[in-house]
Amino acid sequence: MMLRSLWRSPVFSFSYYANLDLSCPYPSFQSRDLTTTHTMHYITKPPCDPKIMTFGAFHTDHLLEIDWSEKMGWSRPQIVPFKSFSIHPFSACLHYAIECFEGAKAYRGPNNSIRTFRLNCNMYRMKQSAKRLSLPDFDGAELERCIEQLLKVDRDWIPDRPGFSCYIRPTLMATEEALGVRASSRAKLFVALCPVGPYFPSGLKPVRVFCNTSTIRSAPGGVGGYKVAGNYAPTVLPLKEVQKIGFHQNLWMLPDGLVQEMGVCNLFFFWKNKQGEKELVTPILDGTILPGILRDSILELTRNMGKFKVTEKKLYIQEVVEAIEEGRMIEMFGSGTAVSIQPIEAIGYNDKIYELQYDSKLNAGELSHELFDILTKIQTGGEEHKWVRSI
Repeated sequence: MMLRSLWRSPVFSFSYYANLDLSCPYPSFQSRDLTTTHTMHYITKPPCDPKIMTFGAFHTDHLLEIDWSEKMGWSRPQIVPFKSFSIHPFSACLHYAIECFEGAKAYRGPNNSIRTFRLNCNMYRMKQSAKRLSLPDFDGAELERCIEQLLKVDRDWIPDRPGFSCYIRPTLMATEEALGVRASSRAKLFVALCPVGPYFPSGLKPVRVFCNTSTIRSAPGGVGGYKVAGNYAPTVLPLKEVQKIGFHQNLWMLPDGLVQEMGVCNLFFFWKNKQGEKELVTPILDGTILPGILRDSILELTRNMGKFKVTEKKLYIQEVVEAIEEGRMIEMFGSGTAVSIQPIEAIGYNDKIYELQYDSKLNAGELSHELFDILTKIQTGGEEHKWVRSI
């Protein structure tokens, strides 16, 4: 019983980020020890063209790196010219996917300021992922300060154009030079930056999703609730397969129809429930779903609106289809750092396609469009907000 309780996934019906404890019980690296070595060979920056500045296509001039060993602990953090790493062929990250990462964004604000959006939440989530993989713990607030310094060094790479941003990719990987499935005695933490254009250059764009009944993304008791490398490789083939039949993404669910995610996005369903109430529903965090920071933000925003009921619960695909067939589904959309808001125009389930109505002028439903505008203004606007930190 004791072992079972240790591995039981927690269920969150409140904010996953309600208690942002970023501290570390062990000695951690400190931002005050950070050193910077500027590059002697600056890279030519790409034009702010959404067709050229695509996701992950370019990197900035520098990166942040910090090494850890079981004997020596954390090294001093360093900002160095962007480079490739030399990794031993036996490194655990290459063989056993002992690696976790994060995805955040920085934005250009008024007066040439740099704005980060809930970066402390990314630090918290990364700490949880690291613990799940027996990777070394660290002080999340200190890593956040180091990332801020990296953003200052490469501030010219943050596009000053609406819809563009600088993607932040912290990564922690096991680097022990020996084979064997065990906790690694060595690790490397690094942070790279890349300028990115809008995910959809022409504005919001609805997608068609396929309800995958033959492949699952994550199972109860697994690591679906953590941002670990091993969650992503198995989704590549199913994505290629649904794209061949005219869909953009998979809607992930369990064999009994329990809805989880869409692609790498959290899911939201805005409908009239069976009691006739307008309700925004999203799958509850049961350990199989990534606790998205945009998801958490949308829940708080909509609850503060007070216009309709907002619910986190177990949701089955049969309920979704029934709501569409009965004309109760108002709109469906996904959320994630890369896409922000992702409207859905149709779902394919059991050899049938269910079309959804949306405003063709907005290319979205009214609620998803409103949320996209609110989040964009928070991230890039001039007003102070509790979720934004200006550097």
